[in-house]
Amino acid sequence: MTRRRILGALGAALGWLLWAVRVRRGVVMGNLRLAFPDWTDARRRQVGRAMFMNLGRMAPDFLFATALTPAELERIFVYEPGMLERVLEARARGNGVVVCTAHFGNFENLAAVHNLKGYPITMITRRMAGGWVEKLWRGGRARAGVEELVVARGRTLQAALRAMRDGRVLGYVIDQNMSARRAIFPTFFGVPAATAPTPAYLALRTGAAIFFMLDVPLPDGRHRIVIEGPLEVPDTGDRDRDVLAFMQDLNDRLERWVRLYPERWYWVHRRWKTRPPADGDATVAQGAGREAPIDPGRHAG
Repeated sequence: MTRRRILGALGAALGWLLWAVRVRRGVVMGNLRLAFPDWTDARRRQVGRAMFMNLGRMAPDFLFATALTPAELERIFVYEPGMLERVLEARARGNGVVVCTAHFGNFENLAAVHNLKGYPITMITRRMAGGWVEKLWRGGRARAGVEELVVARGRTLQAALRAMRDGRVLGYVIDQNMSARRAIFPTFFGVPAATAPTPAYLALRTGAAIFFMLDVPLPDGRHRIVIEGPLEVPDTGDRDRDVLAFMQDLNDRLERWVRLYPERWYWVHRRWKTRPPADGDATVAQGAGREAPIDPGRHAG
């Protein structure tokens, strides 16, 4: 058994243990009830447990990516024919490239591996909770050569424009919960989800090519890199409506993949925490208590 497989097995065991001691299980089960109201709790627990084990496998995969040889990078990370070439052609046109991804599969590998292959990647990030976990994760990104721009709220657009002017590919995570003041609200699993409109604004302002990309781990240890695009922002003359439609399309693309591989999305984060202003209170508690349900009917439509 290779070191990579051994570390993956140890990570999976740690993930199982975190599930067994009920770390954030209430959040996970609440999210799964919201997204899959027709499932049994047994099915939700099965997916939640598998997700924690997948998170455990993901960590060593990402943290040791820099130890892979060029030949191993080519063997482990596979693409549909012609799709990577589309991204490279768009980058060569010089208007910028934004790769939209999500908390799905080993999304950290998308930035690390492509940077190691020679495509300069910039990630717009926020400060984490701090401590050793943040240092470990940011250290992994730094070793892979990924540029991180830790920006204050309200400064994301300026930081993104600066990175693209430098010829870097911008990696953007679309499923991060936002404050109500800065968010738009496309739906995700039929529920309004506070979403940053930044990718759409970048495309409209700069002509940047927008791609949707996910990492889908395969049973044999390889990773399928899914690429969709380039994607066009609608142009009806109503900018707000067009931006919302575009971000809805990205959310719909993600939802389709989550439905195919529900154990690969990170149900541990509070995706639906911020509510639209029309709901009254801008934020509501989500997943409070142990396996507390969230009524999917309250926020539907």
